[in-house]
Amino acid sequence: MNKKIDELQEAIEEWLSPDNYRLKEAIDKTVNEGLFSFPDVKYQLLSLKKTLKKGEFHRWIESSGADLSMQENQKTVLCLHAGNLPLVGIQDILAVVLSNNRYLGKLSRKDPYLSQTLLDILKKRDLLDGRWSADLEDFKDETQKADALLFSGSTESVDPVIDALKTHNLADDSTPKLVRTAHYSIALIEDDRPDTFRQLADAVLRYGGSGCRSVAMVVAPFGLKSKKCEFTDYVEEFWLTNPQHKKPAPSLYHRFAYNKATEIEQSWLDDFLIEETKMEPSESFILHWVKGDIEKLKDLARTHRDGLQTIYVTNPDHELPSDLPKPELLSHAQQPPIWWRPDGVDPLKWLV
Repeated sequence: MNKKIDELQEAIEEWLSPDNYRLKEAIDKTVNEGLFSFPDVKYQLLSLKKTLKKGEFHRWIESSGADLSMQENQKTVLCLHAGNLPLVGIQDILAVVLSNNRYLGKLSRKDPYLSQTLLDILKKRDLLDGRWSADLEDFKDETQKADALLFSGSTESVDPVIDALKTHNLADDSTPKLVRTAHYSIALIEDDRPDTFRQLADAVLRYGGSGCRSVAMVVAPFGLKSKKCEFTDYVEEFWLTNPQHKKPAPSLYHRFAYNKATEIEQSWLDDFLIEETKMEPSESFILHWVKGDIEKLKDLARTHRDGLQTIYVTNPDHELPSDLPKPELLSHAQQPPIWWRPDGVDPLKWLV
């Protein structure tokens, strides 16, 4: 395993090298086709450059508690990758590599180029056995069903996805499945310092707020009315260097009009809406602002447990009850370690 991790580190370095023309080409195609903005792709790649390190792979194996020596027969793992963020499926790819399984990758049509450049290098270096495509039809010659399925997406898409896999004879109801469907996170802030507001702006607005780790609700010791002008300054500062790539539907303005008519405190930012409401986050491009403390955070996290991915805090000494997700630092919201646990489950441990 030490040898494999050394080889994996070398592969990652080759992939992220400034001389990797194929990655540059994939970035250009991704941006030119309007799939993601260049600032978002650049941010993701720089984040991966920090987190995909040899020591982090060792830590992942240790923290998972997975006994990789117990892997006897190679299994075929079908990964259905989401496309809401650039390179969002990289953890699943690396979990298959480290668990020494065969990889079948259904790449998202919303992000078909970036992952392929890494997969090509992993296969060239004999670190990955498998195949991938953005079209399920390309797997029609697979003679056996997958032994396991990794899937990330919305709750509504689970049944249609499984039906499609049955049609292509790739999986059925008996196939072990790790399905991740959480779609938002909550943050607790306790002051209005510049660093705090900058971290909050990044956690809320990065990738247009479309990641499951993106903050859709914030609990603060002050109401929105007293801080919305100040926080808007940090939003504008963020957007100057990271323009929002995706635009909301016209219905977002209708919600603003409804809030205004019903006297709900809010801040209209053209492409984003902040409103002082406690309702469960269910729509994109909205931040729910709640006045309260850590006890209010606990109540909201329990009330909105379905769909909740992560709870963020700015104080590392905060602890939460065992029925809630372990809190993470707000500054790490959009730069998770490779060993983080989507929906509370470690994919490497699950595969083993």
